[in-house]
Formats: sequence, C-alpha cells, structure tokens
Amino acid sequence: MKRQLIVLLISAMPFCVFADTQTDKVKTLMEALGLIDMWSTQIQSGKAQNKKMGQQALDQLMTQLKPNETFKKRFVDAFNNYMKKLESPWSAQEIVDVWAKYYGPNFTEEELDQLIEFHTSDLGKKDVAVTKQVMVKFTEHFEKESQPILEKATKEYIEELKIVASECKCQKKKP
Repeated sequence: MKRQLIVLLISAMPFCVFADTQTDKVKTLMEALGLIDMWSTQIQSGKAQNKKMGQQALDQLMTQLKPNETFKKRFVDAFNNYMKKLESPWSAQEIVDVWAKYYGPNFTEEELDQLIEFHTSDLGKKDVAVTKQVMVKFTEHFEKESQPILEKATKEYIEELKIVASECKCQKKKP
C-alpha cells in the first residue's frame, strides 16, 4: 500500500511541473501579445464606467434633495462604498490562471515556445484563431463572475441612499 502511494505521488509530479511551466509560458505569451495591458485597460475602463453610472445615480437623487453638509458627506460616503464594492476582485495572476485554463490545453509546451518566438509563423495564425475562440469563454467567465457582485453592490448602494435620504428629511419643496 505504501509503495503504491509513493509510485502514485512520483508519477503525478511531472503533471504539476508541466502545469506550472505551461502557465508560465502562457503568461509570457500573454505579455508578449500585450494581453495583460489590454485587460488592465478594460478593467480601468469598466471602473470609469461604473463611477460614471454611480455618480449619475447620485446626481439624480441629489436633484430631489437639499441635504445639509452632514448628509452630503453621507451620500458621498455611500457612493465611495458602492465604488469599492465594484472593484475587480481578481488579481493579474488569477486572470493569467483562468486564461491558461482555457488557452493552455490547446497547445503543447513546444508550441507555446514557438508562439513566444515566432508570432508571424503558421503557428502564430493558429494562436490568433484560438485566441478568438477562447476570448468568448474567457469574457463570459468574468461577466458571469462579475454579475452577482454588480447586482449586490448596486442593491446595497440604492438601499444606503434610501436610508440617508429618509434620515436627511431634505427633499426639495415643490414650487
């Protein structure tokens, strides 16, 4: 029994090393293709869009209210709390790991080496085709993962705004 366990552990070791090596090569390829920069830009763009949407909601609410300074601060705090909840929870390494999960199995280590070195070869064309296929799954993955975060944060933001507004008792009087 002990011997079988040792044989099993030893035989599994190369797969762990291969997975780490393959992930490292996919990361190198991602950097070479500028994908990490592209995703960083998309994350920043999404952050800016979320801020704009949140600010519009706050501005719309404030047109109906005339809060004192204490409540203005609470509204701003509620907005900042909302923005924190919308921050991307994924690190660059997590993005690489998800990409490697969908992308890496389509290539051998040798192919990854060739992709890193020869972007214009026939293999580079295969990379473009696979990237297009994987990008759909990759995007769907993070859209699916982000949706509950966005919904929860928005619901909590609206609830917090309602509480502040009711406590403020600062609705504008109609003319």
